[in-house]
Amino acid sequence: MDEVSGAIRFLSAFTAIENHFKWQLQTDEEHMSFVRMAKEYARRHRTQVDLPALRAFADLRNALVHQDYYGGKPVADPVPEVVEAIERLRDRIIDPPKVLQVLPRRAPAVFETDTPLNRVLDEIRRHDYSQFPIYEEDTYLGLLTTNCIARWLAHRLATDEIVEGETVGAALEFAEPHERAAHLPRTITVPQAIKKLSPPRAGNCRRRR
Repeated sequence: MDEVSGAIRFLSAFTAIENHFKWQLQTDEEHMSFVRMAKEYARRHRTQVDLPALRAFADLRNALVHQDYYGGKPVADPVPEVVEAIERLRDRIIDPPKVLQVLPRRAPAVFETDTPLNRVLDEIRRHDYSQFPIYEEDTYLGLLTTNCIARWLAHRLATDEIVEGETVGAALEFAEPHERAAHLPRTITVPQAIKKLSPPRAGNCRRRR
C-alpha cells in the first residue's frame, strides 16, 4: 500500500479541526473563516487553541488545495515537522486530556463542621491551601476560605475572646456567597474544567443568616 502523503495527512488533520469547530459552534454563518471560528471557539470554551499556528496552517491549507495534482496526489508536500505539528494540535483540540491526567495525585483536605479550626490552620501553614470544602458526613455544606476565616477572626476579636476548640462551623457562617466548590466528574477534560472553574463576577461578602 502506498504511503499516505504529507499533504493528505495535513489536509485530513486540518479538515478534522475545521469540522470540530463547526460542530461545537453550531454557527449559522455559512462563510465564517477558519481563523474566525478558531477565535470564537477559544472565546466560548475559554481555552487556548494556538491561534498563530492555526493561522499559518490555514494559509498552508489554501496553498495545498490550489496546487497541481499528479496521479491524484499533490505535487508538493509540507515538511514532516509541520504535518506532525498539526496532527498533535488536532488531537489536543478534539480529544483534550482529562484533568486527572495532568494534575498531580493529591488527596483533598476535607473537613466537617465540628473539626477544630486549628486543624484547618495547620493545613494552611503546611500546604498554603486557601479553600476547603466542608461536609457533614456525605452532605456538602459550603466552602471555607482564608478570607472567610479572616472575617470570622475580625468579628470574634471585636465581640468576644477566641477560645480553644473553636470549630470550622463557626467560621463557615462568614462564607462568601459567591464562592462555592464545583463538583465535577472524574472524566472532565482540561478545557471543560477551565470553563467550569473560571471565577464568577465578584460579589459582596456577607455573613450568612
